[in-house]
Amino acid sequence: MPKNKKHDEKMITMTGDCFIKAAAVFEGEETKLPSVKMEVYNGGKINVGYWGAVVVDLKGMTANDATPILYAHDSYSIDGVLGQTDSVVIGDSITATGSIMGSSETTEKVKGLAKNGYKFQVSMGAQPNKTRDIPEAESVEVNGQTMQGPFTLIVESKLSEISILPLGADDTTSADIAASHNSKEGTKMSDKKTPAVKSPEEVRAEAVKDSQIEVDRIQAVKAVSKDNPEIMAQAVKEGWNESKTEIAVLKASNAEKDAKIEAHGVQDKRPEAPNIVDRNVIAKAMTVNAISAAACRNLGLPVIKGQFKDDDLNKSEDVHARSITEIVRASLAIDGKSLDASHRDPASMLRAAFSTATVSNVVSNIGNKHIGAGFGSIEQSWRKITEIMSLNDFKSNTVVDYVVGGLLDEMAPDGEIKHASISDTSRTIQLKTYAKMLAITRQDFINDDLGLFASRGKKFGFMAARTFNTKFWAALQAAIAANFTADNGNLITTVLGLTGLGNAEAAFGALTDVDGNPLGTDATMLLTSKAGGATARTLHNSTLVQGSTAKNPNGNPFANRYESVDTSYRTGATWFLVGNPIGIPLMSAGFLNGMQAPMIESSDADFNNLGIQTRCVYDFAVAFANKDAAVYSSADA
Repeated sequence: MPKNKKHDEKMITMTGDCFIKAAAVFEGEETKLPSVKMEVYNGGKINVGYWGAVVVDLKGMTANDATPILYAHDSYSIDGVLGQTDSVVIGDSITATGSIMGSSETTEKVKGLAKNGYKFQVSMGAQPNKTRDIPEAESVEVNGQTMQGPFTLIVESKLSEISILPLGADDTTSADIAASHNSKEGTKMSDKKTPAVKSPEEVRAEAVKDSQIEVDRIQAVKAVSKDNPEIMAQAVKEGWNESKTEIAVLKASNAEKDAKIEAHGVQDKRPEAPNIVDRNVIAKAMTVNAISAAACRNLGLPVIKGQFKDDDLNKSEDVHARSITEIVRASLAIDGKSLDASHRDPASMLRAAFSTATVSNVVSNIGNKHIGAGFGSIEQSWRKITEIMSLNDFKSNTVVDYVVGGLLDEMAPDGEIKHASISDTSRTIQLKTYAKMLAITRQDFINDDLGLFASRGKKFGFMAARTFNTKFWAALQAAIAANFTADNGNLITTVLGLTGLGNAEAAFGALTDVDGNPLGTDATMLLTSKAGGATARTLHNSTLVQGSTAKNPNGNPFANRYESVDTSYRTGATWFLVGNPIGIPLMSAGFLNGMQAPMIESSDADFNNLGIQTRCVYDFAVAFANKDAAVYSSADA
């Protein structure tokens, strides 16, 4: 990853093999571009930093034959573009071929290193559109392989780019490159100067700078395991951090010493220390967040490091949290208590659990760490047209849109500045609480399935996002009849197409403030139902439209002008041409103290319900904002 660029938590990258070869060029012939052949992904499981263990289901991946080839995922600069593929083949693995087209200093360095035999690697960048967590107890058939959980299965994805790297996460991959590419003027290969070649150590140093997150980890792992090549290989492949690698090295060292002592006779072996447990020490090592982190790691939470503090993550390494029973046992240890019962005796275990509030807090923590997975699986189209605000209470809040009348006046010679006349429009928005409750029952404790905590979190997130979308789009629909009228100048009756979009554009441009002055803001997007999305995308993406005959295409005046935004919460063919919500918002959404995601709370069940009650609480408000933010077409045919 290029320096000073944030990690894209939605993007996945995986390493594979890369083979680049230039076609032979003879004196007087037209110059040919170096070709590249890449083994991008073998279809198996690999550690992908932010995501953890990942498998991409290649049946659900789409790709273009013309896919960008970048250097180290640098999509922010033209200098990072190396070339483009001419073929991407997806089966149970991914292979690709293409050409090196760039002429930047970076490209020349890549070709120079290739000529001198440097073995590059290749990495793909893909946009995951649908994911599924595979638990430890489950195995799945994917890409012609049987793979055991836990890992994240990328069910549907889009290949965004392929990158050439000097160093990847897996040191076992390699690339054979023979790129002898001469200039565009047809200079003899023997006349071309070889770029300065850096040593492998220098190349690796540059890779560390360019891939600061992953490569820093690899270098640190290598430093502490340099005398243990087997541990080094495992640590690099499985994404271990420096601390975990160091612990593995120490354990291996102690095991080796014990083996040597054993070889000289049992009598020489070190005496074993008595098994003494200090509950005060246990209590200090345990925290609610440490237990939660241990559970989330066992549940395969993709970004565990970003979810917890380093101190809690370190403590979690010593916490057993692979089942509900172990969660209860660890929670009791914080208070210096022990658990003598098991999940086979749920009444006793529940009585012990309810002697401390820690269990409920851990359950809430685990659920809240997983709630985003369910919440994020529901469409977020509403954000494109909405002003988002933070509300501090449940009272009715008045939102004022100030529209300054008239224009600036020329200042008088005496320096007097006249006051502007200010009119305003206002609307109200009020928070409401939406909630649902689910119990962790006696049967759940007997089943002792830790995955239940995560699945409840995801289910709550899914329910909350659907609730918000239902209320939001209903509020917009309810406001249409009163706000989009011929008198307001924001209603047309033309179907979506060249003519209809032209009419909407003209109507939007004619909208004025209360004093008759143009609003001075541009429309930016087309809002449609899913049924109208294809037409909207065609109007945005196509540079040519069909004319009166098949051989007479015309230019599309709306190409790349209006972003397509569609939602499954609208039906029919009606549509909106909408402005940027930063200027004049079409809708408003408010959240208590700015918290845009729901929260999970847990408590002991009442006497009649042996278990733990968990509830999802979501405080939000939605309201129609401004009629001048859009032009609406009522044509539904």
